[in-house]
Amino acid sequence: MNDDGTMSRLDDLVAFAQRHNLKIGTIRDLIAYRRRHDHLVEKRAETHFSSRWGGDWTATSFYNKATGDEQIALVKGKVDPGKPTLVRMHAQALFADMFGEVSKRGGLLEGAMRIIGEEGAGVIVVLNKPMVGGQLSKVIEAQAGKRQGGMDPEELRDYGVGAQILTELGVQDMILLTNSHHTLVALDGYGLSIVGERPIPCSGDE
Repeated sequence: MNDDGTMSRLDDLVAFAQRHNLKIGTIRDLIAYRRRHDHLVEKRAETHFSSRWGGDWTATSFYNKATGDEQIALVKGKVDPGKPTLVRMHAQALFADMFGEVSKRGGLLEGAMRIIGEEGAGVIVVLNKPMVGGQLSKVIEAQAGKRQGGMDPEELRDYGVGAQILTELGVQDMILLTNSHHTLVALDGYGLSIVGERPIPCSGDE
């Protein structure tokens, strides 16, 4: 905080650090440091399958050492670090993804897979919350609450873990498959950069 009670911005903090001979770091610096010293995700298993949504895919599970959770990445073709990669960061939605629910999220996963299938290469990171110990009932309760204006499942999205997985897969520049603009901070700390966005043809917004 500044002396007048306003929030300190970067220029204010730099001046304060210089005045008191302090070092200053950003979230970007912290992420870059942890990338060099921490290895939080590791590949656990891999399989190949053919889908009606885009043809042949490789599915790889990634274990998060910090939380004990696992996420899955769907890879089509070969990731070329020298070219922008089509990327979808997809928060798993049980009703929309598995049961064909008619909603603003309906068809997003299928649409993203079809786009990548047509282009021949891309990555979808499916971010899920494990359903153990009765958590399925919580998913159903959350679904009911969403219809009543409650919390949207998108709020559960963890882009930090997804960014680490993309880095493991060799992604650098990416074209984000999304129907709404997201402000993702400090991605360059992971060695990632959004160079474009592309909408997914389906009804409703993401």
